[in-house]
Amino acid sequence: MYHLGESMNSLLQTSIFSSFEEELSNVASMISSAKVVQLMAPADIEGVLALAQLESALLDNSQHYRRRVLPPRRHVSRDHVPNLPEVDGLIVHIDPFHETQSSMEAKQNYVHIFPLSVSVKFGGSSKEHNGAVECVAICAAIASLLAPEGARVRKQRSMAISGSWLRGGADSDYDPVLSLMRDHLDTEGSIDICPLPEVPHPETEMIPGLSKMMLKRLSKGWPTMDVEQRSSAISELVLPALRMEGISTMRLEELVWHRIMIPGNDVDLASQLHKTNSEWPDDMEQAKVHASSILDSLISSGHL
Repeated sequence: MYHLGESMNSLLQTSIFSSFEEELSNVASMISSAKVVQLMAPADIEGVLALAQLESALLDNSQHYRRRVLPPRRHVSRDHVPNLPEVDGLIVHIDPFHETQSSMEAKQNYVHIFPLSVSVKFGGSSKEHNGAVECVAICAAIASLLAPEGARVRKQRSMAISGSWLRGGADSDYDPVLSLMRDHLDTEGSIDICPLPEVPHPETEMIPGLSKMMLKRLSKGWPTMDVEQRSSAISELVLPALRMEGISTMRLEELVWHRIMIPGNDVDLASQLHKTNSEWPDDMEQAKVHASSILDSLISSGHL
């Protein structure tokens, strides 16, 4: 189990970030040398989660910054080019819904953070898997460079995988970035992985056709079951979902066998994200206020 006094393993050790480690280091040095950092991100959960990573590092370093919450995605057109205000200092524009690119954009007084395409390898395998690393994970990597032992950065560490979960790569056949992030955070103790029947308060709406009563019974009998019994019971539990459209095999497998728990918190990460997203206001101004409120709470508690 991971405790606040312990060191985190560098995210840059993973093959996810190896191809643009130099770019991340350059952005981190631009941020640390700026007189004031102007953080800008949309009033969506993806923007809030990414902001929390960077704000935590800046707070840990007592560095001066300002936050500006931009209109949420649903209030801008697909081809909208954000009209960023002219401000002093370094603008760091977090753009989670931008088209995936192959390299970062960083020039004088402006850093543009968007999803990046990556090729990753697992363990000793030479086979490459293509995927995308999104803004929350990128901001977590930058935060770990800015304040590697920062208390607030440590508190946000478990959430570094949240953007990968929301991005929807798991809705296709396979998401290598999600798998690598999960394994890395699990190994260092920032998260615990457990099957659905061991989660105290899961949101079940994410699995179509799931019987709450059957899950309740299964959770009760789970501790006395052997591996074969557990596997058989889970197969029966998710059978209706397998017959329905709208959920991929990987997403279902993650929701059933690999629920991500933040140590000390009894609501799993997927449930936290699902509930928070479902309660997000539609109105633009309300969304901006709500985003800032969620962000403040997230920085202080380390969870949604």
